[in-house]
Amino acid sequence: MMLPIKTFLLLLFTWAASSSCIQAETGLDRENSWPRCAPARPGDHILFLGNSYTFFNRMPAMVKAMADTKGLRPDVHMHAAPAASLQSHWNDDAARKKLEGTAWNMVVLQDQSATPIVAPERTMEFGGKWCSQVRSTQGTPVLMLTWGRKGASGVPDPQEQKALLHTYLELARREQAAVAPVGIAWENCLKRYPGIALYQADGQHPTEEGSYLTACVMYCTLFGKSPLGLPGKLSLKGVRLCSIPTGRARMLQTIARDTCRQLFAAPEGPRPGTAKP
Repeated sequence: MMLPIKTFLLLLFTWAASSSCIQAETGLDRENSWPRCAPARPGDHILFLGNSYTFFNRMPAMVKAMADTKGLRPDVHMHAAPAASLQSHWNDDAARKKLEGTAWNMVVLQDQSATPIVAPERTMEFGGKWCSQVRSTQGTPVLMLTWGRKGASGVPDPQEQKALLHTYLELARREQAAVAPVGIAWENCLKRYPGIALYQADGQHPTEEGSYLTACVMYCTLFGKSPLGLPGKLSLKGVRLCSIPTGRARMLQTIARDTCRQLFAAPEGPRPGTAKP
């Protein structure tokens, strides 16, 4: 039985309105696809450039350990310092030499946590410089969208998270960079499982579980694979990285998978980060 035309138009309008709201929240209204990268290949060279949000709990090493269990064995390195920003890294000869010294396939860029919120123009300027530098050596820039400080309700502060999302997506669209939706996964996790402690007592830095969730999102983003089934106990070269119970690890893996699946499953189109320079 066919719907009356007025009913059909009302349903169509309601669907379009709710769809556009979802798109507005994630930034999908501009490009119809979340900025992502072609999956890394076994043995690829990956550099993490950031600060304590990156180096706490040896998060890049977690990503490598995860990938190693699947036989991918990437060459992962990190250049990070407390409170470092993309601007301070740009003005640091050691950071510049680190980038120039290896043919990096992917470079993960993480700005100082507050800069995209209070001074987005600096994130845009120096993030743009780093993206151009990475592409000049035929690498792919990947922006690590971080989390806001812990809000009153226990999730990332909504205004901070909104500003982070806006700045990182603006940079990604302008520079054709990929985005790792870490902050969105944190928000999704804390809304679904408020009992999981992702924040340390300072309400900013990640606990071991926070870094593990971050690593799961990075694994999804960089390798295009689901983290389901990865071990919760990770070590690298005999050094313990984390020891998360299987059930809890599965919950974090599922959040990472669902977040990435939702954002990366948009209709196919131009995929930032996949075009060769």
